[in-house]
Amino acid sequence: MPELALEWRSMLVKEIRRKAIHLSGLSVPIGIVFLGRTVTAAAIALVLAVSLLLEAQRLKGKIRLPEVRDHEQTRVAGYIYYMAGSLLCVLLFPPMIAVTAMLFLSLGDTVSGLAGSILVNANVRCRNELWCVKPLPIVAATFIACLAIGYLASGLTGLSFPVYFAGAVGATFADSVAIVIHNRCLDDNFSIPVFSGALMSAVALILAAA
Repeated sequence: MPELALEWRSMLVKEIRRKAIHLSGLSVPIGIVFLGRTVTAAAIALVLAVSLLLEAQRLKGKIRLPEVRDHEQTRVAGYIYYMAGSLLCVLLFPPMIAVTAMLFLSLGDTVSGLAGSILVNANVRCRNELWCVKPLPIVAATFIACLAIGYLASGLTGLSFPVYFAGAVGATFADSVAIVIHNRCLDDNFSIPVFSGALMSAVALILAAA
């Protein structure tokens, strides 16, 4: 029993450290609001280019990054997908939708990760099983967190309830369901902002045309 408690504590501490880095993604919505889409996209592209060089060195075994997960040791790590998804989100979607989608990624996914650190079978992506779904408590926590984030951010973004509700659904699906393409699982750091942004954009267009 003490060993189990120590293992749980170790997992939680490690996840908190990783999510502290994850929260650096809040710089993207802040950048969009204060610097605009073009400057923010250029900054993300520059950081992504540098990160790709570092990742190439890591995969060759020349450098070590401490917060890379065990299952990412021999494959491209999540932070690359995080920046790629962020860049696409900023380039493809209207600014306020991109802001909300990035909040879902930086904050909503943090809630999911912390909940998953204390529950078994939370990591559905390392199994490479199609349509494998996280435990219901994690799904519920992620959706409620994203819905709350969308509501709180709506004072700034001006997005209506149907729009950010759709985004919360997209973010929760991307986080909770393993999507396997050519025997590789789609990283949720990429799919959360892209899926949620696409759904919000679609609903916003439908409402505008109604």
